[in-house]
Amino acid sequence: MNVKNLNLAALKNFDFTKFVPFLKRRGVLIGAVLAIVVAPLAGWWFRGGITDSIVETMAQRSKEYDKIIKLGTTSITIRSASGEAESKTESVSLNPTLIEALSERNKILDSEVTKIYQSAVEHNKKNHVIIQMKDNKVVFPKPEQNDALLLDEIFLTQIGSAYEALLTENRTGQPPDPLAVLEAVQRRSGDYILNDLKKKSLSEVTDPKELADLNAALRGARLASLDTKAREIAIYLDANAIRMPPTQGPINLTRCFVWQWDLWVLQDIFRAIASSNSNMNDGVISASVKRIMSIQIFSIAAAAKEGPTAEAEPEPTEEPKETSESPSTTATELTGVAIAPKTAIVPDYSASLTGLKSCQLYDVRNVKLKLIVAAADMTKVFNAFAKENFMTVTQVKFQPVDIFQAARLGYIYGKDPCSEVTMILQSIWMREWTTLKMPVNLKNLIGTRGVEIPMPMETAQPKEESQAPREEPKS
Repeated sequence: MNVKNLNLAALKNFDFTKFVPFLKRRGVLIGAVLAIVVAPLAGWWFRGGITDSIVETMAQRSKEYDKIIKLGTTSITIRSASGEAESKTESVSLNPTLIEALSERNKILDSEVTKIYQSAVEHNKKNHVIIQMKDNKVVFPKPEQNDALLLDEIFLTQIGSAYEALLTENRTGQPPDPLAVLEAVQRRSGDYILNDLKKKSLSEVTDPKELADLNAALRGARLASLDTKAREIAIYLDANAIRMPPTQGPINLTRCFVWQWDLWVLQDIFRAIASSNSNMNDGVISASVKRIMSIQIFSIAAAAKEGPTAEAEPEPTEEPKETSESPSTTATELTGVAIAPKTAIVPDYSASLTGLKSCQLYDVRNVKLKLIVAAADMTKVFNAFAKENFMTVTQVKFQPVDIFQAARLGYIYGKDPCSEVTMILQSIWMREWTTLKMPVNLKNLIGTRGVEIPMPMETAQPKEESQAPREEPKS
């Protein structure tokens, strides 16, 4: 399309003075025309920028509104009275008061959980102390003297004596020696023949009635001897029923601590038995637990990996797998997992009836017991074990006992029926305190870092003094 050129030079000849009167006469009309025509055009020109700004502002406000609406029905975590977290969606409006209340509740629950855990640790630790040397020499977790003589001393003079003291304090014993019983019977025979039958020797006793009376008197003498012993002790303990510390052989730090730990397990078992026998007034005869036939403690290493199950019951192995270290080769670097009390422990019912097995928080020690128990007091005995330091009976077998046959062997149980009970005990030991004095080798064996022992102040002080001269004076 051809567009004509605008001749601006013609404007020079235009007389604007003649146009001014025209504007005066038609000014209002021209202004109105401009308002009608130009204003919409200007509005159309600026509309795009203003609309975009308004749309953007409204979109931002809409997002903020949606966010507020979501907060009004947000999913908040409310911890129950037991401390477990339960996620619930409540139609509430978040505000400082609600946030503060939830925060305060969580702090209280955390404090209660911590207190419960510490109470469990203290309960587990109660009555269990590390055997100390008479001169207060340090043995665990590492001897002050790096030699085997100190280990022999603690093992032979302290640990061995502690085992013996445990048996003495609980008034354990065995039936009278057969030779002693025979001597008592022979004395009664001579007295009865001389004083009751008025005879000089057994060869003169020929009357059947006198022989029957003599035999009855001898049986009475034998039973009286056995009965006296049964009333003197609290419980029968078979020979070799408990694995006692050896009096010779290689001794190392790990073995020493294992014997110490096994002693703690035995102490708990004997406390439970003593509790069940609390109403005893005439020794074994009125006791609930009358005889300990065997106590076998499973090894710590086996407990750390898996415990006995109802389907397959392994025989106890009572020595840790790693016992070859000597004081000079004791490990110094920890390789296990650190203790984390707030870690959730998932039950494993394939490992045991309770679902418990050794983990970074505690160790499970399994014990196999064989006892003679009064049948009427069976529940009482089980309850006594359950009340003693986190112990649980996970397996049990019963077998009736012939009390007359037992009497022939020297065991007097009384007239009430008795049962031979074989049970597996599960005992829990919190690592929070057991690892405080545990040797590094044993920690690595069960896979724990334990609780680090702070360095004593007197040990750290020389290091500060030795570093002081190295510092250069500041200018």
